Amino acid sequence: PDESRLYFQVSFFNGFFEYDVATDRITRTKTLPKNPATSEDRTTWVNDSRHHGITMSPDGAKLCVAGTMDDYAAVVDRATLEEGPLVTAAKPYWATVSGDGRHCVVSESGSDQVTAIDFATGRKTVSVPVGDHPQRVRLGRVAADWTGPSAG
Repeated sequence: PDESRLYFQVSFFNGFFEYDVATDRITRTKTLPKNPATSEDRTTWVNDSRHHGITMSPDGAKLCVAGTMDDYAAVVDRATLEEGPLVTAAKPYWATVSGDGRHCVVSESGSDQVTAIDFATGRKTVSVPVGDHPQRVRLGRVAADWTGPSAG
């Protein structure tokens, strides 16, 4: 939240880096677990990346990482870099924050659903089918009484 640190993923790495903006240095590296079923042949990986998708809770306390090729997502404590439980997900492609800021939302491109993970517990709260191959997740608001366009 104070914009002093940047967290980012890089191709072919199962984890992420912390970068200190003021010192222009990577200050920490977090390696996340590999799924033993994931091929080590990088040419088989979607988007040329092992993990693809990261977001931060509004208070800056937690990160949520989509382990695309390792078929999980995980909430990571930003202070300690300790990961919570690995939440099984089928090719999680993207991560964003729910409208109320309490959940990480990941798109599961391999199972045609989006899944909400509680930032506080690191556990899945719900998965919702959304159609073919969801990728980048964006949030929007729709009025409760909205009926959509008229069929014509």
